[in-house]
Amino acid sequence: MSDNVREDLTYIRELMAGTRRAASISGGYFIVWGVATGVGLVLTWLQVVGVLPYRPMMTWVPCIAFGMIGNLLLIRRDIRRPVQSYAGRLVGMVWVAVGVTQLIYFFAGLGTHTLPGQVLPAVFSALIGTGLFLTGVLAGLGWLRNLALGWWLGSLVMFLWPGEYAILLMGVLLLLCYVLPGVVLIRMQHRRDDVEEV
Repeated sequence: MSDNVREDLTYIRELMAGTRRAASISGGYFIVWGVATGVGLVLTWLQVVGVLPYRPMMTWVPCIAFGMIGNLLLIRRDIRRPVQSYAGRLVGMVWVAVGVTQLIYFFAGLGTHTLPGQVLPAVFSALIGTGLFLTGVLAGLGWLRNLALGWWLGSLVMFLWPGEYAILLMGVLLLLCYVLPGVVLIRMQHRRDDVEEV
């Protein structure tokens, strides 16, 4: 094997290891935003079906505030970590792209009435599946990549059979297929940190 091929393989291995580390660090963000939006969606569904009084502002302001405060605390923690690698920026950019796309659909789509509100859970679920797929591929984490299938199937169900249940389904998907993977990623990071300390 030539030196160039060895160097290329070494670079690819280092990039994959760095991306896996970056994906593990992102577990906290999965938990914070999964809980914030998952709880918000479940409460919204309870309001839509009449179990709770319909007050979306009373639901979403605290949920978004929780997400933003948690996000800021995680960013503050991550700034103290060693300098971010290129791999870490790749993972971050995947989620920035997903988030910006969701914001455009939410504000521009709903604001101009070109995108019906009832399809947003299906659209957002497909986007989250895309983010998980790309993160799993970049990090070489097959289980994370494969979680995208659950999100895409959920999105398909929501598109084919629209209804109030879609809000609940997306909330449950967030709590099961976003928060739980976040916990797994954090545990992976703790194990990696323990090994590096030894």
